[in-house]
Amino acid sequence: METEARYLGVANYGSEETNKDNRDHFAYRFEIDGKEQMLKIENGEGETAYVIQNVLKEGCDYDVTIEDGVVTQAVERPADTVAYEPPVSGVPGERTLKNFLKTAMEPVGTTLYIYGGGWDWQDEGSAIQTRTIGVSPDWVRFFNEQDENFTYRDKDSDEENKDAATSFYPYGGFNEYYYAGLDCSGYLGWTLYNTLNTESGGAGYVGGSTGFAKRLAEEMGLGDWTQDVVKPDGTAETVMKPGDIMSINGHVWISLGTCDDGSVVITHCTASPSRTGQPGGGVQLGAIGAEESCEAYQLADWYMSTYYPEWYRRYTVCLKDPEVYFTFAGEPAGKFTWRTDGTGGGLTDPEGIQTCMPGEVLAMLFSE
Repeated sequence: METEARYLGVANYGSEETNKDNRDHFAYRFEIDGKEQMLKIENGEGETAYVIQNVLKEGCDYDVTIEDGVVTQAVERPADTVAYEPPVSGVPGERTLKNFLKTAMEPVGTTLYIYGGGWDWQDEGSAIQTRTIGVSPDWVRFFNEQDENFTYRDKDSDEENKDAATSFYPYGGFNEYYYAGLDCSGYLGWTLYNTLNTESGGAGYVGGSTGFAKRLAEEMGLGDWTQDVVKPDGTAETVMKPGDIMSINGHVWISLGTCDDGSVVITHCTASPSRTGQPGGGVQLGAIGAEESCEAYQLADWYMSTYYPEWYRRYTVCLKDPEVYFTFAGEPAGKFTWRTDGTGGGLTDPEGIQTCMPGEVLAMLFSE
């Protein structure tokens, strides 16, 4: 049977028994002809595993094929167009350091933080959105539907307020809301894909945040990796160049360079409190420094308030502690720097971005 259906989500989402270990036995809620129905979904195997789950988004309409109570195909029906023109846009496949940073600016200020966002539904690799050229309309639509009271998990960051029915947290260990926004490694994965590729649908780059920088160097051969980046007091041992990628334990971020006072402008996807104190956040410019008077914070604050006013209405700029953002433990974490001689399929730097100060980099990115 072929019919139109609206996807409503996994049945009993948030309950103890609805977890990734039992995912092959889930029931799914669909609205068909105005009535809710519980259906199974064909799970598939190998490369086709969970293909249908990876196109389903709560509240969206689909043309579905149902055989003996099992959904065997789902094709999203056309949705209303979401118009968004980023203040800064990259060129897909243009392998320069400047274009990498321009591309990284595209989701800034319009993509919210989702734990597991950008990973696939089964939490093993890249979601469709992070293997697609351009900012996903799903991210923009979700951002437009929320306000400063959005929380990616529990209201007021209080576990006693846990409510799976209204939360976007991946209770159960599978990414039910993979499509709605990004996390830190989802953001890096999307940025890399849009810098290194010209067409959607290829192999993705999303992976664990702690080892992200090292993978770029040792597995992909795109640059150099080191752990010689911190002093005993936790401050930077070496200057962070524009385009450097830093993996610390549980997080990964992109440097836009080091200011004269030692503070660093960064772009990353991070959970951060809104102006009403709710744990939200997302893709944003930020600063690493000792206090808000530092140059990096002033730069990030000016660009976020000037070019992303709706975001700025909801969120202040995040100031991160150098001791935290330059400190890590274990073998995988460290700093990646692009090799810009064009070898190994990496990036070139004809504009000399790696030698620029953050203010110069931002002015260059936002002036075109």
